[in-house]
Amino acid sequence: MNISFVSEKMKHKQKINPHDLGFDFALVYISEGTLISKNNGTKFEKENLLFLNKNSDIFEVKKNSFVYILYISDNYFKDLHHVQQNFRLSYSPQEIFNSQTLLNKSLSLKKENRKLIEKNFQIIQQYIGWKNSTDSIFVFHQVMALFALIENILKDLELPIKESYEISTEIDNYIQHNIYFPNKLQIKCIADQFQISANYFGAFFKKRYLKSYKTYIDDIRIDLIEERLQSERYTMKQIVDELGFNDESHLTNFYKKKKNMTPSSYKKSKNSA
Repeated sequence: MNISFVSEKMKHKQKINPHDLGFDFALVYISEGTLISKNNGTKFEKENLLFLNKNSDIFEVKKNSFVYILYISDNYFKDLHHVQQNFRLSYSPQEIFNSQTLLNKSLSLKKENRKLIEKNFQIIQQYIGWKNSTDSIFVFHQVMALFALIENILKDLELPIKESYEISTEIDNYIQHNIYFPNKLQIKCIADQFQISANYFGAFFKKRYLKSYKTYIDDIRIDLIEERLQSERYTMKQIVDELGFNDESHLTNFYKKKKNMTPSSYKKSKNSA
């Protein structure tokens, strides 16, 4: 079977894992209740839409919840590829399910989009239940209409489906080049530079670098400060001016907060080593 639809009240600790059921993907809409990732404990509340694939976490119902789940096999789209062309989607459903942007993430939907998503799910549910037919063109059209709606939601939120693997290098180069100009490292500035939504940039960066954007920048600045403190060529004023601190007190407070010692203490420890 290439597609299956579930609309049910799930019990506490009941699990959702498409792979265990022989499917490649699952589109999950939480109508009521909460789902929680077994991997990291992330919670997803009602009115969120989850995209699951073979690499997704296993999700567990935290309390009794009502969910709509559309289980789909990869072959479902390949078998009816000729029909898909009529929908003029920018991305295939497989690309959406496999997007790193959406893996183990959810879309929190606006009221108007929630109604459309639920209505679409209900139409699919009614037809499959009435006809007992999962391979009909009508159901396929409803599924593709659902993904057309999802694609529009993603565009409105400025969330990229595909992320270039080269973008990490480009971001690194930009940061290294502008580390001496704090204004150019503001999230809005760097997000505009790489055409990524400023609201999404923080989550995007943390997923790629496994640390927050602020922590990443702070770590680089700490390394630069320490390099200069170890050199006899730099005065504190020169370090302050080069790295864009307001004054020596600003630099000292920044360093002490991160390293639990003052820059002068660090310099003394290196000189005595």
